[in-house]
Parts: sequence; C-alpha cells; structure tokens
Amino acid sequence: MSSRAECTIDAQRLLAHLHDDLPTPTHYWVGFSGGVDSTVLLHLIAQIRASLPAPVSAIHIDHGLQAESANWSQHCARTAERCGIPYHSLRVDARPSAGESPEAAARAARYAAIADAIEDDAMLLTAHHLDDQAETLLLQLLRGAGVEGLAAMPACRRWHNRWHARPLLALRRRTLHAWAVEKRLHWIEDPSNAIDVADRNYLRNRVMPMLGARWPAAADNIARSAELCADAAETILGVAEADLATAQSDDGALRLSMLRELPKARARKLLRVWLRGHALPSLSLTRLDEALSQLCDARSDADVTIECGDRAIRRFRGKAYVVAQHRLDLPGEPFDWQGDEVVLPAGLGVLRRVAAPGGISRQMWDSGRVQVGFRHADVRCRPAGREGTRSFKKLAQSFDIPPWERERIPILLIGGEVAALAGYCVCEPFAAAEDEQGWQLEWIAERIKE
Repeated sequence: MSSRAECTIDAQRLLAHLHDDLPTPTHYWVGFSGGVDSTVLLHLIAQIRASLPAPVSAIHIDHGLQAESANWSQHCARTAERCGIPYHSLRVDARPSAGESPEAAARAARYAAIADAIEDDAMLLTAHHLDDQAETLLLQLLRGAGVEGLAAMPACRRWHNRWHARPLLALRRRTLHAWAVEKRLHWIEDPSNAIDVADRNYLRNRVMPMLGARWPAAADNIARSAELCADAAETILGVAEADLATAQSDDGALRLSMLRELPKARARKLLRVWLRGHALPSLSLTRLDEALSQLCDARSDADVTIECGDRAIRRFRGKAYVVAQHRLDLPGEPFDWQGDEVVLPAGLGVLRRVAAPGGISRQMWDSGRVQVGFRHADVRCRPAGREGTRSFKKLAQSFDIPPWERERIPILLIGGEVAALAGYCVCEPFAAAEDEQGWQLEWIAERIKE
C-alpha cells in the first residue's frame, strides 16, 4: 500500500490548481504528443477551458524519428479538433550531435521549438506525472547531481520569459491510464518506449517495477524526496542570492574577498549563482573547484582566465569578471582623423572632439598629422599633471584598466606622438591650460557584449 493517499483525477481540482497555485498566463499551450498522459491532460483542459483566464491551444512536435510520425500528427490534429482546441504542429530536426544522446537531442529540439512558437508570458502545460518525477530523481542521482538536480522537475518554473507547468505531477501513471481507459480515449503507443536502450526507458521498464515489487511505495517516496530536495534547494538558493547581493559590485563583477571568506560549500553556490546570472553554462564540480582555486589562490599578478565557451572568467584587482573571448579586428597602423569625429573600427563606437576648457591644446592639435591608433609595444607618454613618462602597461595599471579592455582604447597621435588615451588622459606637451579653450575627447564606446 502506498504511504500516500493516491490522488484521483478531477477536472475541477485541476481548475483550482491552475487558478490558485500557478501564475496567470497570456495563453495556455498543452504539449500534446498523442501519448496516453498528454491525451488525458488535453481532455481535462478541454473540460475546464471555458473557466480558464486565458485561451487554450495544443502544440505537437513531430521529431521525424519514427516512420509513423506524420500519422501521429494527423491523429493529434483530429483529437484536438474533437476537443475543440486549436492545434499547432511543428517539425523539428532532432538528430543528435556527436556525443549527444538521442533522447537529450529530441528533448532539446522539442523545447527550443516550443519556446520559439509560443508568446511571452504564455504557459506550456506538460503531462509529467509522479512516476516521471521518481525516474528523473533516480537519473539525476546516477549522474551525481546535487540538491538542485535531485529536486527533479518543478511543478512550475519561469522558462524563456514564459512559464512551464506540470499540473499532473501528483498523479500516478496508472491513474492516468485507468482514467483514459474509463473514458474510452484513443492514444498513440510509441514503440520506442518499450526499448531499454534509453536510460529513462531502462529505469521505467526494469528498475522501477523491481523497486515497486519490493517497496510498493517506492515511486511515492522517491517523489517525496524530490519535493524535500526542492525545499532544500530553495533555501540554499536564498542564502546564495543574499551572498551575491553583498559580493557583486555595481559593474556585475564578483568581489573575491567574499569568496575567500565563505565556507567552501557556500562559495561554490555563490559562484554558481553569479555565473548563472551571466547566462554561463553550469560548471562541473571539478571545474567549479578549479575555478575557485584559481580565482582565490593564484598569485596576485597571475593572469587568470577560465574559459566558458565563447566567454571567460577573468580576474583583476580583487574581482572576477565575465568577458568576451573574441579578439578585435583592429588595424595594425594608425589611421587619419578628419573632421570633428571619427568612426572607430571593430564596433568600438565614435570618437569626437568637443570645444571645452582644458583638453588638448588647439595649437598642438593643428601642429601635426592627427591619427587614431591602438596599443602597440612602444606606446609611451607623460600624463598631464604627472611626473615621468610611462609605458602603456603602466598607464593602464594606474587607471585600473583590465588587461582584456586595453587593446580597445583609442590612442590619439599628433605628429606621430601620443597625445591622449581616449577616456583617460591627455599627454604632455599636448595639454591645454585649464582656462584655455581646447579640444576635449568624447569616446562614445560600444561595450563589448558578453
């Protein structure tokens, strides 16, 4: 006997759940594969659609992986028509890439297509149930997931500026099947579900029946563990978000002093949450620990770079930053400046001269050929008001310019000599007196996108 009182199917209870427990969307979209579970969900939604606060449609994804997929789509269209629900079918390319499992490729293609097809603030409804939840937790456990992964599937989550809800998550598979039989519904049996090659099918067809035979409440109890893990994950996330509010600076960088002060488990979670805020992929535990070690323990003069696809985590002056990895296509030689403004290469914006007190002496501006260049090995100048000539590296350090930003700084040259670093300083002997009407440089920069 199950340790839980098994939930029964009730359209009015479903209506109350959608009204009271879930956000109000702009549109409900029922993910409709044609299998027994989604068929039950579609018929339940059809019963209550007149009482819902938003319109309802069905959406079907044809993965093209089965010979009968076109017939399945036609079946789904007829079923939706009988239910009085508008129907949409999308064909996707679900072929896996190298090293990707077929089921993962199909899932990714399916959800990507749906996210593109439905509106902002719409809600996708899928027919995941309690047995799916138990299988998901076991899969995550076998993959070595932490508490967040063991929370398995949430009943509702924000997803691509939309919502994804699973309103049948408390119901057993056998309950849905019995209701479908009782109501004489027609559904599709996907023959691939009987093949044990896929990990989930192996768990569903072999492992779960054995667990259920020895422990009848296995699925219920595993699903309950997922709920408890979800509670724990929410608490841990709350702590991490509070840590992030303290550790993150106004420019989005992460103060490393905070990482060093926290216990390792909290530091890991803080780093994960910060990376997620920058839309970076989650790091494995090994890579996460390596990142923490490099960010917190490497020598102060070490150039720390942790690659994450087309972006990287970089360290500078006690902070971690997320920066673009691509190199700028900059000219090797300076180019002439004519007129009052010049468009910079590589999408770096516009450089303007504006009449104002101070800045560059007009007399010096007219004394030689005016050009714009970028960093090269022999750039040196003496900033106005400072002693001594300095190299570009020393100047950049004195102005707290991170290494990855240095190549993009426009350098103004007059007669071949460095006259200014745009946005930072004017160099001697090109500086105008404070009360002299000179040329101020305005750099309207296009920031490099993360």
